[in-house]
This record gives sequence, C-alpha cells and structure tokens, in this order.
Amino acid sequence: MADKNKALKDFSLAVYSCRKCGQCGNKVTDAVPYVCPIKEASPGFDHFYSRGKIVIAQGLLEGDINSSEELAKVVYSCTLCGNCLLKCGAIDRESGEPMVDTVGIVEAMRTDLLKEHPEWVDDEYKALLTTTNQYDNPWGVPRSVKEKWAKKLSLPNALQKSSEVLLFVGCTAASNPALNARAIKAAEILLKAGVDLSILGKDEPCCGSVQKRIGAADQARVMMNKNISLLNKTECKTIVTLCAGCANALKNDYSKGKEKLKPRVLHLVEFLAQLLKTGKLQLDKNQNRKVTYHDPCHLGRHMEIYDAPREVLKALPGIEFVERTATRENTICCGAGGGMRLFESGTLAGKIGQAAVESAAQTGAETLVTACLFCEMNLEASAKIMNSQIRVDDIIDLVHEAV
Repeated sequence: MADKNKALKDFSLAVYSCRKCGQCGNKVTDAVPYVCPIKEASPGFDHFYSRGKIVIAQGLLEGDINSSEELAKVVYSCTLCGNCLLKCGAIDRESGEPMVDTVGIVEAMRTDLLKEHPEWVDDEYKALLTTTNQYDNPWGVPRSVKEKWAKKLSLPNALQKSSEVLLFVGCTAASNPALNARAIKAAEILLKAGVDLSILGKDEPCCGSVQKRIGAADQARVMMNKNISLLNKTECKTIVTLCAGCANALKNDYSKGKEKLKPRVLHLVEFLAQLLKTGKLQLDKNQNRKVTYHDPCHLGRHMEIYDAPREVLKALPGIEFVERTATRENTICCGAGGGMRLFESGTLAGKIGQAAVESAAQTGAETLVTACLFCEMNLEASAKIMNSQIRVDDIIDLVHEAV
C-alpha cells in the first residue's frame, strides 16, 4: 500500500529522536506521583505508555510490525494528556522544545489506523464521526438545539450583528441540556461586566477537536478551514470559549489552517482574569468554601494557562484556595481526554478519574473546581462511583454565584 503509515511518516524525526530512556513513564518525584495515567491504571507494560508506543511506531515505519486489532487498542489507550511530552529528556538545544512529540505520534498512528483499517477501530469512534457528518456536532442533535440555551438572553447572532466579543459555547454546553446552565451563566457574567457580546447559536460549528484526537485528521482539517472562514466573517475582535478543547483547537490547531484566524482566542478563565484586573468584573458575594483546582490538560499542558484560573479563584470572596500535591503542569489527568470516555465503555477513564478525585480529597477541600466540561463530567462521575463527598464544579459556577 503506497500510503501505508502516511501520517506517521511525517513524525519520523520525532520517533527516531526518542532515546527510550523511559522518563515518559517513570520520572516520579514528590510533585509527580506518576507520569502516564494509562500506565498507572493498567498492568503497566511498556506499550501502555509513550516509550512502548514509540517502539511500536518505529516498528510500523520499518515494517517489522503490522497493524492489527490488538495494536489499535494500544494506540487508542491514551488520553493525549501531554504529561509524557513535558517529562521527556530529549530537548532541542536551540529552541528548548521537546524533540519527541508524543501526542502527535499517537494522533498520527490513529489517523493511519482509521484510514487503513477502520474495521479495527472501535465502533463508538466511527459512530461519533458519522454523527458529526450528519449533525455537525458529535452529540447528534439538530443545529436548532444549539441556540435554545440563549433564548431568554436575546443575544445577537454574530453573523448578523458584529460585536467586540464572540462567545463560542462549544457543542457540549450548547447541545446537552444538563450543561446549558454553564453557557447561560457565562453569558450573564459577561453581560454584567458590560461586555459587548454575541453568539452564533444554530450557526456555531463544531471545532473539530475530538475528531482530530481520535484520528479523523482529514475531517478535522476540512472543519477547521470552513470554520476559520465563518469566524472571520463575524468581524469580532476576540473569541471567548467555554470549552478547553475548543480553546486548544482554535488557538493551536487552527494556526495550521489555510487562512489565518483573525480574532484572538481566549478561554473564559483568561478573559475573566482580565476583566477582574481592569475592574470591569466585581465579585461581591461571600461563599465560604475550601476549594482546590484541577488543571485541564488542554488548558494547562497544551496551552500553559495556569495562572488565570488561580487568579479568579483567589479573587472570590470567602474562598479558601488550596493546591494539590500534583498541580499545574504536573496535574493528574482527569482521564476523559483523547476519546477515553468511549474507550472500553469508559472503564479506564473512570479509574483515572478516581485517582484525580482522591488527590483532590486529600487536600481537605470541599469542592474540586475545573474549567473543562469533559473534566467536570468525568470527575463528577468518578466521585459518585467512589461515594466521595467532594463536590465537582466548573469555575463558572463559583464566579456566577459571586457576581
């Protein structure tokens, strides 16, 4: 097959830059209880973490290993959290950047598997991609559903009336009635701060992040280029996203688009921190809660947004903020990323999530706060399985309660 392992070949240099030292799975310190969440939640053999996956990638490139259904399970057992990338010892001396793009290598292997042997890829992943083609979102709801949350707010459609800020809600908050409140609260907070705000409602597209993570690179690329054109038409100055995955896609993935995305992209926590600094957002109501924060992988390791959420939490009246042992770039992954909530019916994602909840409970905090809907869903589900008393909230909830 002429195009065999085509996507992986683009990462050949990264694959062969790996020294096989194993720091990606074993660089444990007082602040890093473990590196790879999959390795920790599984029997721990090499193929469960990056070193083994890169050995497999090398074997695929050299023709010593052939794709198989078993290999597909190995390739899809990864949250793409990026902790291994930060712990890698192979650093370019000039740029200071890691030479082994572990996340990119895994995504490339998934792309090749999905193209060459879709029969070995889990049906749930393929169903998600089919649903995206049919509904332009992975949740399988009509476009009209995506604007229902905003009916009482009378927000203008950005394609009809340009505004300074476009609130990009994302498929998860807009499509899931149980999470609509996050979008409503976010809009109410921004309106109270005097932000000139608009939305896209039924015209808001899926960002393509989850599709790219599970290996549908071509589909995600088409979505990206189409979305860049649409978003540029709004003529807004700033796009504020609620979803961490959307933020990472629009800020990082879209930098590779055919067209330049003109508006700057901020996650809501960044924008809230800016509003607090300028005095436009006032937080007055006391909450009297002890909280700790979970850094989402998309915001933290992939976008280096660590300070903004902490600045917001520390500005909340009555909030006692405590850090976990593993925090910021060392934060334990929630387990939901990289399509893991679909992998083996979410069993592994649940195990990883329970470890993250336990680390939060050890701080004595009453509430575990995050800034990612996928983190929130998986951590909340894990807390219920454990019968943990800790409450899981989005940072939007706390800010809305304080305004």
